[in-house]
Amino acid sequence: MAPFAGKRRVTRRFCTNGRNTLKTTVKVLVIVSAVFIAAFATQADEDHIRWIRNGAPVETYITGGPWTLEQSGAANGLKSSGYCDSTGKQIGNPGTERMQPYYFPVINGHGKHLQGYFDWRPKDTDEAVAAAFSDDAGFTWTFQQKVLELRTTCPDQLNKEPDGDKETNPNPNNSDNGDDDGQGHQFVITIAGHTFLYTLTRSVGHIDSDDLGIHELFPQPGLPLNGAPAMSDAATDSSPAGTPELPFHTTGLLNPDGILGVVPGSSPLKIIYEQKILSGDNTGPTAFPATQQCNTFWANYYATNPFGTGVNDDISYLRLAETTDGIHFKDDGILQGLNDPTDVTATGTRWLATAGTLMKLEGGRFGLLFSGGGCISGDSDAFQYIGYAESSDLLHWTVVNGLNNPVASTAPFTIAVNSSGVPDAAGSLVTFPANTPIVGTAMGWFSGRVYAPSGTLFGHHNLTVVFAGYHTPKPKNGLGDYRTIGRVSLHTDHAIVAIGQGGGDDSDDQ
Repeated sequence: MAPFAGKRRVTRRFCTNGRNTLKTTVKVLVIVSAVFIAAFATQADEDHIRWIRNGAPVETYITGGPWTLEQSGAANGLKSSGYCDSTGKQIGNPGTERMQPYYFPVINGHGKHLQGYFDWRPKDTDEAVAAAFSDDAGFTWTFQQKVLELRTTCPDQLNKEPDGDKETNPNPNNSDNGDDDGQGHQFVITIAGHTFLYTLTRSVGHIDSDDLGIHELFPQPGLPLNGAPAMSDAATDSSPAGTPELPFHTTGLLNPDGILGVVPGSSPLKIIYEQKILSGDNTGPTAFPATQQCNTFWANYYATNPFGTGVNDDISYLRLAETTDGIHFKDDGILQGLNDPTDVTATGTRWLATAGTLMKLEGGRFGLLFSGGGCISGDSDAFQYIGYAESSDLLHWTVVNGLNNPVASTAPFTIAVNSSGVPDAAGSLVTFPANTPIVGTAMGWFSGRVYAPSGTLFGHHNLTVVFAGYHTPKPKNGLGDYRTIGRVSLHTDHAIVAIGQGGGDDSDDQ
């Protein structure tokens, strides 16, 4: 029996040593794996573009063109001061003024030489697509052309005075025309030998249900919008019910709100566009449960907040599509990872805006400057912050700069929330953004809204970003600094190969 017993003891020692060896090996593997994962994460983190600003954001200026807010005092509280002269004609910009009320910039070009397309929109009064050029990298602009104007009549409807009292007689300095719902969200693409201007018909019953209207352009020197009619040819709020959409329009895009950009070098041409489903989260087949609707948790906030924001039930997505002719499109699906339309938290990104910048990076990757917003801003226009994301396949995106470490943001805001992130007076205070934005703390002229970042290359390591800003989230009587165009320059040590512009790739290293 002794030999057998000895073998058992040896076996036990062997098993024990084996277990110890195995444990040691596992520990080593865990440590090595942790180091590898950390190194991989660090490498992945380093592979992302890291932005720094070249200088503080500034407001831009325009020479010539239609009426601006500051030229005769409208920005000091009177809604339409100096809009028309004594003969009933609209007064143009007599010199160089801040670029107000311009909006929704779409910029092509490179270096110092830029071509801009803008939505000119005096609040509740008029709307048009405007073109201007810059020879100093977007600091100043020279007006070129205005097309698709909604109306030329002078504002004559009663408005509240800045103190809130209703006027008893029309005040020519504080009147409007009742709406500004013409054609906007302009984008220009050159494809298959044609240059097309795409617009959103913004009138009731047409917005985000019609296809995008198309006007073919025949650009001439100084007239980049040549071919589009001077006056709007789309349905308006006063059009009879059942007025059809523009006869020349896109097909295949889903509830399009506008085109964000084209994919550089793609064939067939790929675009990113926004789908917006009006009141989609509480009506029809797209309706969400009450727990996924903003008003369930934010009703009291909307009733008392000082910004004038309220409940919004729209659903928005950025989507990928492709085309060979610029008219007929094939939808390729929703961009994943950028927003969650069911997010009701204070720091969630529920909505995305239409305008942004699509970049081709080294190594086959893509970058995206986008605009986001959530329940706290209460508006599907998504004007809360400008973020940045990257992708290798155009459909799955990783947000690098989000709401709490944004490229740009509205003014910092603090609110008490519970453990679920929704408003609760007894909850913990949360401030966002949690970190200073890359461009710096919000300035007054974009403290209420910041969105629509349109970037162009200045070399391959600097990006000129032209964007839209508002002084307040919902301009009412104090109309200074609403629909303002801003400009900032960003730098990265990662080369940007090209920008997705409608007229072609922006890959010129100037």
